[in-house]
Amino acid sequence: MLCEMCGRNDNLVEADIEGVELSVCSVCLQYGSVKKPKIISDNWDSANRSFSPRNEIEKKVVDNFASIIRKERETRGMSQEDFAKFLQERQSIIAKWEAGSIVPEISTAQRLGRILNKTLIVEDVTSKVNLETESSKKKNDIFTLGDFVKVRKRV
Repeated sequence: MLCEMCGRNDNLVEADIEGVELSVCSVCLQYGSVKKPKIISDNWDSANRSFSPRNEIEKKVVDNFASIIRKERETRGMSQEDFAKFLQERQSIIAKWEAGSIVPEISTAQRLGRILNKTLIVEDVTSKVNLETESSKKKNDIFTLGDFVKVRKRV
């Protein structure tokens, strides 16, 4: 995984740096304090103590989410305002979902799926990006917090 400060590909630790919780490498850890001692890594197999690429199951919202929401609201004979109250959401959010201008987060879509008794989440199996392709990216291709912040050295 990439350090959120410098962009280094390393094992990361959750740290509190100037009041912000970031996943940082061991080098950037000196600028803050450890928030969680747990080491974060995508492919770390703690039993074998080695990196192992694997397939990861990712979830995503269905492509036709907007039409499903609109059809469900119309089937129930509700206005957007009534439907929003029923789903405990704002009316403006319902309008944007139906227009397709925004898509809800996975957790929100799961909650809506339970309420409406519809399948709104699908699983998408993708293989992890090879570590070689990650490391072959130029450092200039990735913008990190370290690129944005200037650190003054004490004299």
